[in-house]
Amino acid sequence: MNTDQQTKSLSTYWSQQIQSWQKTNQSQSDYCRTHNLNYHRFTYWRRKFSGLARRNQTTVQRSAFVPVKSSPSVDTEGLTAILPNGVVLQGITERHLAVARQLLGLLP
Repeated sequence: MNTDQQTKSLSTYWSQQIQSWQKTNQSQSDYCRTHNLNYHRFTYWRRKFSGLARRNQTTVQRSAFVPVKSSPSVDTEGLTAILPNGVVLQGITERHLAVARQLLGLLP
């Protein structure tokens, strides 16, 4: 038996095992223990088939840019602190002063 035939034979065998497992209520490890299967090989083939199934789907959802509208912040009150690393703390009011002090106290 050549390598291609061996791979096809293994693929068929593990496909049948995974389909059989899916019909049970057993966990993967319990199924493997019951059927004397190597758990790591089982999960390898399950992931492999799962990846093939995703690649073979006819509808592939692609990412795309979506328009975003930006509006200026309504709360323009308070102080703004611009740190040396470029981080900007805006809207520091008496209400937020304790938090701002804690943040600034953490800086080296």
